[in-house]
Amino acid sequence: MHDTFLLKRISEALGFFCEANRFSRVTLLRVVTSLNSHVGHDSLYEQLSMDHSKEVGEWTEIIVEKRDINDLTAVIESVEGETLE
Repeated sequence: MHDTFLLKRISEALGFFCEANRFSRVTLLRVVTSLNSHVGHDSLYEQLSMDHSKEVGEWTEIIVEKRDINDLTAVIESVEGETLE
C-alpha cells in the first residue's frame, strides 16, 4: 500500500519534470529510496511506463538505490533524456 503511494508520487514528480524541461524521452532515471522500501526497478518501470508511455519505455535505464533515508521517501537524484524540438 505505502509503496503504491510512493510509486505514484515518483511518477507525478517525473511528469512535472518532463513537462517543465520539455523532455520527450527519459533515457536515465536514478531514484533513491529507503532501505525498507519495496520499490524496485520492475515496479517503478511498470508504473512509469503506464503513466508516461511516451517518455518512458525500453530505452529508459532505471536505477533504484537503497539508502538510509526516511521510510516512505524517495529522491529523484538524476534524470537524463531528450528534449522536444
